Amino acid sequence: MAALEPQWIVQPDMGKPPGRESPVGVEHIYRDSDIDLPVNLLVDPNHPDARGRHWSISWQVGKSKGSDDINVQRVLHIVREVGFDYYTNWGPRTRCFNPSAFVTVPIATMNLGQRKALEKIALSTEVYEPNGAWNCQDWVITVLRKAVEAGLLEAQQVNMALAVAQQ
Repeated sequence: MAALEPQWIVQPDMGKPPGRESPVGVEHIYRDSDIDLPVNLLVDPNHPDARGRHWSISWQVGKSKGSDDINVQRVLHIVREVGFDYYTNWGPRTRCFNPSAFVTVPIATMNLGQRKALEKIALSTEVYEPNGAWNCQDWVITVLRKAVEAGLLEAQQVNMALAVAQQ
């Protein structure tokens, strides 16, 4: 008997659980400046299976006060909600984290307008119900492909970054 193909069903409301508030970011403290910044693909190397590694798109908007090793990053990604078996797209968030916990793969340098357009693409990129095939990597790839279609990124830049991230 042949294996069933995975179902591709869009998760309602970007996967936001009813009644759950959006995670708090620090964008009110660390604003995305009107300067050109490197935009990167971040890969969490701490999963033994390359397909299971968490991916996100990110750029640094500051340094945490009093700490040399904590960056403040603008992050585009989907997360797995605690207590729920699906991903959620909460939209762009600014948060603090240790950059050495991730592999940083350069994508491109973008100006503020381009980054805002990339955020808009990410905010509207849907998530799917769990099906055993689709995950955060597919979501990031979709966001980057849409950015190429919109003329924000070059296909070559995206392809190179994806090739490195998939290793």
